Amino acid sequence: LKKIMSTWTKAIIENYILNEIEESDNLDYKAAGSLGKSDGKKKEISKDVSAMANAAGGTLIYGIREYNQEEMSHLPEKLDPVDRIAFPKEWLEQVINTNIFPRIKGLKITPVKIETTNKVVYVIEIPQSTTAHQAKDFRYYKRYNFESIPMHDYEVRDVMNRNSTTEIKIDFYIELEQKEK
Repeated sequence: LKKIMSTWTKAIIENYILNEIEESDNLDYKAAGSLGKSDGKKKEISKDVSAMANAAGGTLIYGIREYNQEEMSHLPEKLDPVDRIAFPKEWLEQVINTNIFPRIKGLKITPVKIETTNKVVYVIEIPQSTTAHQAKDFRYYKRYNFESIPMHDYEVRDVMNRNSTTEIKIDFYIELEQKEK
């Protein structure tokens, strides 16, 4: 799920539901009602998207309802399509781009047509970022155990230093030799 998928289709979305692909640190489902024009809804969108970028990246899908039962609460229950007239892709892009600082490079929003031309599922693919991103409420979030939670200062610093550290890789081999008697 970390890599950016090139093509999203209704069949792929339905397979997530059919196979009960559970939410994880890099996959999150949101019902259509999660999108809204109130400041509270916009804050929640910025929180969820920035948390994915600050963690390992991932996929956020608007238009899938989860089960209400606690033991199944992280499983997709059914499609809950978004009205693309009320919430066009451009609106969602604007909410993300104007409420997360700095902007997330490489973010991709794919509308997947469901039922009629006005009903869609929005798949947001979020790459792991090379810096920390702040949500609209001036906090930094990360994904942890199915939710977006505030980051500690050391975690923000760690994310901001992702590009400035050297990755060291060590390979070693063990050779066994037999001695002659």
